[in-house]
Amino acid sequence: MPSLKAVVTDLDNTLYPWVDYIVPSLEAMVASLEQTTGRPRIEIVQSLKAVYTRHESNEYPFAIQESSLFRPYKADFDSFDALVVRPARRAFAEARRRYLHPYPHVRETLEEIRGRGLKIIALSDAPRNALELRIQMLELDGLFDAVYALKGYELPENVDPEIRRKDAAGAYRSKKTVVVELPRSAEKPSPTGLRRVLRDFGLEGREVLYVGDNPKKDMPVAQACGAIGVWAEYGTYISKEYRERLAVISAKAVTRRHVADVDTPRWPLAIASFVQLLDILDGARWTAPGGRTARGPSTRRRRR
Repeated sequence: MPSLKAVVTDLDNTLYPWVDYIVPSLEAMVASLEQTTGRPRIEIVQSLKAVYTRHESNEYPFAIQESSLFRPYKADFDSFDALVVRPARRAFAEARRRYLHPYPHVRETLEEIRGRGLKIIALSDAPRNALELRIQMLELDGLFDAVYALKGYELPENVDPEIRRKDAAGAYRSKKTVVVELPRSAEKPSPTGLRRVLRDFGLEGREVLYVGDNPKKDMPVAQACGAIGVWAEYGTYISKEYRERLAVISAKAVTRRHVADVDTPRWPLAIASFVQLLDILDGARWTAPGGRTARGPSTRRRRR
């Protein structure tokens, strides 16, 4: 086996359970909108889903003012913002703080990998804005040599002036991590993103361990670039209840991006916890495609 020089990892459902945070956060926001607008839940959900579908993201933060909920109040955005948008934003943010957490041992594992002298690069299909905020909230900012995400969204016409001022000043950008925007066409299973990573860091595919939760999207990327694909199987463990609750409010295209199918095919090299990446780096054996036995490249170092 070649010597590894980098670990490239997906983020959503690989370093943290995206579904476990997004479902209660969106539901809290909808509950707030029910209270402030008096509209039926079904009307609120459908109006938001239309915006999420257009932006291909359930985390687009300006969905309320771009939805049909705002139409009757177009003449007075300031009042709508104060009485409807801000309470909904607070409800979403409070739920996000409560439910957004990394999987066990993620930070320690990333630190150990860095301690072994390997590069750590994140490659995600999430919009840059949402992703940049998440890694800061999770206190993972600074652990990556770079983060690659899809193109972020622009500020809409109707937005709190303070948000516009902070955005222009770079207040929402990472101060510790290089963040690279990729075109929407780079969404996995396109290998464009990983090829860009290899080019930027002067790496060959065989020098990279690529980790992701979706065998239909992530593993073809690894194969196309000659990287060692590692399936984060634990990221597919999503309860039926949460899948059903997500389906109520999530745009279908966004669900496909973030959530692996329940009947997803298995990948030979699978881990049940992110920390098991260290076992692979230590030379653990696994069954490679074709049924042959393979051994991981040893970068053994005494664990702290």
